Amino acid sequence: MADELLNLESKPAAKQLIAGWRRQWSDGGEVSGGLPAYLINKLGAVQIGEMGPEVSKLCYPFQVPGTHDTYRPRAAYSEGLPSQPMTRSNRFYDAGNGLIIFLGQEPWFRIDVYAEAFFQAVAELDTPKIIAVEGYNGAAPPEMERSVSCIYSRADMKAKLDNYGLRYSNYGTQSRNGPTIAMALVTLAHYEHPEMEMLRLGAMAPMYPFLTPNNDPVGISRDHRAFYDIMRRIKAMFDLDVDLSELLSLGEAEPGELVDTLEKIASTNSTARELIDRAKADYNYVPFETVVSLEPGLDRTLEDILRNAPDQPENG
Repeated sequence: MADELLNLESKPAAKQLIAGWRRQWSDGGEVSGGLPAYLINKLGAVQIGEMGPEVSKLCYPFQVPGTHDTYRPRAAYSEGLPSQPMTRSNRFYDAGNGLIIFLGQEPWFRIDVYAEAFFQAVAELDTPKIIAVEGYNGAAPPEMERSVSCIYSRADMKAKLDNYGLRYSNYGTQSRNGPTIAMALVTLAHYEHPEMEMLRLGAMAPMYPFLTPNNDPVGISRDHRAFYDIMRRIKAMFDLDVDLSELLSLGEAEPGELVDTLEKIASTNSTARELIDRAKADYNYVPFETVVSLEPGLDRTLEDILRNAPDQPENG
């Protein structure tokens, strides 16, 4: 049964596992499906395994009426002959330096089977810390830092998490709310795998309740600023050797078009203006600044230099 749930070709010792899912409910800004894919490409990560055929068989429908081929498994043929089996893509990649990346497809059925495969992989990879990334749409001011929410599996994780500019979610406490795939796995980790540490980081990607003349939603469909604001937290948490300059550049370049679009909408519609202004006034996020830690010896040396520096002329 184990081989039917999981097939790992190699098992590098892992320190962290970043997980995301395509074709899922909580993929605002393509954070969940897009960020792991970006990292796999950026870091040249190599596939080391995948969930097995039992997961593909039990956890997905063949199709959903009216959706054409959105939910069907992928198939391919060469000169009329099948060239690959019909499987779902739930794959693990080695990015080096102890970082594993998982990019999966949200299951429709049997979360117990899916979770068993996922946590089996974590155990076989030396039980790395798990960081699931997701996104949700909302009226986030496009030019501002993204709001990043968090849920986590163990109470002893909070003291460290307090340092990273996170909002702690109270999702589901006021009314009935079903979990996202990452939320479900955090809950299962809490109750069934207390030896594991798992957190879910969710960023609000800008999306407003307006449509363009082409009936496209007004927002940022692939939100690199959300990618960046999640990754700079993960990088600081685990001291990852990942260059984020490209994500920062992409994130800074994207908001301009949306800002202009919102201004055009607001200039001819007072109700839209009120909604946009209220969303900005009510926007709630916890800012995060990366703190650079110095070695004690270097820290003292810098203090001595500053203490012994000559006074500067007033107009110097």
